[in-house]
Amino acid sequence: MLPFHQAINPYGCSPRAAEAMAAFARSREYRHYGDPDAVSLREKLAAHHGLSPDNVLVYNGAGEALVWIFVARLLLPRAKLLVPYPSYERFVAVGRRTAAAVVEVPLAPAAWSLDVERTIAAARDEGVGVALLSSPNNPTGNLLLDDAALALLLDGAPDVLWIVDEAYADYAGVTFAPWALERPNLVVLRTFSKAYGLAGLRIGYAAGHVELMARLAAFRLPWNVGSMSLVAAEAAIEDQAYLKEVVAKIRADMAAFGKLLGPVPGLAPQPSDANFYLVESDRMDAAALAEQLAAQGIRVRTRDDMPRHFRVTSLLPEQNARLVEALASLPS
Repeated sequence: MLPFHQAINPYGCSPRAAEAMAAFARSREYRHYGDPDAVSLREKLAAHHGLSPDNVLVYNGAGEALVWIFVARLLLPRAKLLVPYPSYERFVAVGRRTAAAVVEVPLAPAAWSLDVERTIAAARDEGVGVALLSSPNNPTGNLLLDDAALALLLDGAPDVLWIVDEAYADYAGVTFAPWALERPNLVVLRTFSKAYGLAGLRIGYAAGHVELMARLAAFRLPWNVGSMSLVAAEAAIEDQAYLKEVVAKIRADMAAFGKLLGPVPGLAPQPSDANFYLVESDRMDAAALAEQLAAQGIRVRTRDDMPRHFRVTSLLPEQNARLVEALASLPS
């Protein structure tokens, strides 16, 4: 199956990260416990973002970071969660299990843009404790925030903990991680699963104000990240030249992919700042479309609450071309 449903980096991780993992395996150092607090990686991440290591906590994937934040800031105080709609459904599902209630603020349907004033009003009126925004957003692919919008949110609802999930930020070239130095009501989630090409190792991190990170550290288990993942992430963060190269390649592939998708009758790919397209289908229900593609060895991502849309990641150019050929062959 061609995995167009997974928003991975099809070119893989940095060669330096691959060699670091191979060397670590040869050393057999995995028989020992590793760094319980990921000190070395936190130092490198802090230097990369212009932060202190005390601003950074490393987790077994950004999803684990989110779960612990939800436990600390939603479940225990029984607070409400605010999310835009649509957003990443798996994170929202975790929110529904931990929050007293989930408040959804619909994105503008034409451009999937965030109404900042409406979001602030909803946060105030509903007594929200935590808000989760992804930028670029999943599944729509567009940036929801710029500097001015984020500043308005943080200042307009200062009692809300604003979480910005930046899983796809490397493709957009926009990050708010450096804001963690000064903004006590902001947490930025970052991952090595996407542009860094280390999805299977499950490693990510949270950047936030030192006081907030100190409180969250009380919920983090020691040795929560495996030694191999730490080794790979350290090598990956140090090889920014490779990251820049592979991101440029994926951006070029995305542009070419969009030009192929656009002319297919009945399909409308939405503009994207990530490595995937949300595609609106007028030809058939997205679930039926996905079923027909699966019969051809192709998997795309669908959602029950968005029956006319499906999401496709840009894979290798020849694989993208195969998907477009398969889509064009489907009955109208």
